[in-house]
Amino acid sequence: MDKEVISNLGNQDYVFPAYDKKTGPLELIYDPSTSDFEFELYRSNEYLFSKELSGVRAVHGRYYYYALIEELPDTSEILFPYISDTEIERVRVNDELAILNENITEYQSGKIIVYETGEDPEDIINPQKVVDFLEKHSINSGRVLLINMEGRINVEAYLPINDHTARLLFTIESPDELETFIGTPAI
Repeated sequence: MDKEVISNLGNQDYVFPAYDKKTGPLELIYDPSTSDFEFELYRSNEYLFSKELSGVRAVHGRYYYYALIEELPDTSEILFPYISDTEIERVRVNDELAILNENITEYQSGKIIVYETGEDPEDIINPQKVVDFLEKHSINSGRVLLINMEGRINVEAYLPINDHTARLLFTIESPDELETFIGTPAI
């Protein structure tokens, strides 16, 4: 692995997710010849390591995605796939909560912003749990997007690593499962 990548990763817990053997085999997709550091873990029939995904995979087959990017994306870049308008209309509810384009929660606590798509944009239970979790793990800045989908939550997190940003993608059933993907270092 490149020395610059290693120095940029530091010792952050959220580079690799924790692993529980109940998860089953995973295929690690990583190409060391690319200039960007990124990898994906997919559920698999056997443990594999490859430069590209082998075989056909289901939509929910991805277990985890990690990329080290230069800068923290802004709100419009993060929400681009979920906002049909070119402009974001922000209606402030209070100091912590704003509703974006009538259907997306924007919950802010300090330098942490959590966006959530859902049926009730004023429901801040999940965003509060995410903020509490991050602060408990001494992560005091970042942006997290929660996409609610039929009992599951797709998470897209942008968290600081030295002078860069880690982009994480994974799926959970509740914010109580964040520990697996963000809070516990891999063994």
